[in-house]
Amino acid sequence: MAGTTKTRSWILLVAIWVALVGALLVWFTFMNKPGGGSPSWVIGLIVSWLPFLVLMGFWLWISRRNYRTSSGTSWVDLYEQQVAESQRTNALLERIATALEKPSAG
Repeated sequence: MAGTTKTRSWILLVAIWVALVGALLVWFTFMNKPGGGSPSWVIGLIVSWLPFLVLMGFWLWISRRNYRTSSGTSWVDLYEQQVAESQRTNALLERIATALEKPSAG
């Protein structure tokens, strides 16, 4: 059921984004019709920079969301645990190799 909620929130965000861009484009179009005058610099700034700012915000949101795994542990912690486990494995393998190199006392 949680997947349905996530899907609905995504659909809502996409619908809001489409409505906002559509409203800005319609307003910008009506401002540029013959005899309508030139658009203000604020409208030009919004139309040109809004997609970039939204893209940057989305990228930051995704990067912050993916910072933690489903267990709640950060990727850095998981990497450090893997390094520690590799070091323990290497130490055990070295002990085995050293034991095999010693001549039998027999």
